[in-house]
Amino acid sequence: MAKFSLLGFGLVVWGAALYFCIPHDGHHIQHDLSGKSSALLAAHHISTKGLNVDGRDVTLTGYEGTPEVSDGTVKMVQAVWGVRTVRTEILRRPEPPKPVVTQQQAHEAAASITGILKLQNVEFYSASERLTPLGQRTLNQVASVLEKYPGMPVEIAGHTDSMGDPTSNLELSRKRAASVKQYLIEKGIAGTNLTDVGFGQTKPIASNGTAAGRQENRRVEFHTKETN
Repeated sequence: MAKFSLLGFGLVVWGAALYFCIPHDGHHIQHDLSGKSSALLAAHHISTKGLNVDGRDVTLTGYEGTPEVSDGTVKMVQAVWGVRTVRTEILRRPEPPKPVVTQQQAHEAAASITGILKLQNVEFYSASERLTPLGQRTLNQVASVLEKYPGMPVEIAGHTDSMGDPTSNLELSRKRAASVKQYLIEKGIAGTNLTDVGFGQTKPIASNGTAAGRQENRRVEFHTKETN
C-alpha cells in the first residue's frame, strides 16, 4: 500500500513539474514555436520572411517552386513539437518590366532586316509554307537582329503573287507568316512579341505580268514597332 502511495505521489510531482515547465499562455506558445521554426529554417538556409505563426498554426509564404513553400520544408516544420497545422501560401511572381523600344530603335531594326531581305528573300518550297534551307538561313539573320531589341513588337506579313486562286493564295500567305513566326520562336524570339498575318495577292509591290515582278510579290515583310 505504501508503495502505491509513493508511486502516486511521484506521478503527481512529475505531472506538476511538467505542467509548470510547459508554457500554457497562448502568446508564450506562439513565441516558442516561432523561435523554433525560425531556427530550423535558418539552419537549412531557408528564408524566414514568409514564416507566420498563429498560436499552434504555421503558415509558410513564398513563390511557387521556392524552398520556403516546398514539401520538404512543410514536413520539417510539421515535426516541430507543438505545431498543430502547417499550410502554404503561394505568391504570384510579379511580371518583369517590359523593355522599352524607342521609335529610333524600331527604325534601326527595320533597316537591318530590310538590308537582309534585299540580299536574300525568305524562301519557301513551291506552293508550301515549308521553309527551304536558304529561307532558314535568312531567318537566322533576322533573328539575330531581333535579339538586340527584346520586347519589340513585330508583325510578320505574308504575301503571294496573283497566280492561282485568290482564296488559296490568302491561306498560303497566312500559313507562311505563321511558319516564319514559329521558326523565330524556336530561335529564341519571344512569341508574345510576334504577330502573323497573311494578305495573299492583295498588296503587290510589282507587276504580276512578269516573272520578275511575281517573284518580288512573293515575299514576307517584317513591320517593327516602338513600345513607348
